[in-house]
Amino acid sequence: MKINSYLIQLAISIIVIFGGTFTIRYFRTGELLLDQIIGATIGVILLVATLIWRKVNKSYS
Repeated sequence: MKINSYLIQLAISIIVIFGGTFTIRYFRTGELLLDQIIGATIGVILLVATLIWRKVNKSYS
């Protein structure tokens, strides 16, 4: 179950880094950076997947 905690921390870090960069860049210059959007989306998908994985594994215990 320790790997699940690491994956959640990784997902949150990815969201903060890519989402923060996207937000700052968008409000400063008005640019929509596709690579930052993709990175933040991958972070959100990873977070949702690990939360579902955690819920499924706790129901079996």
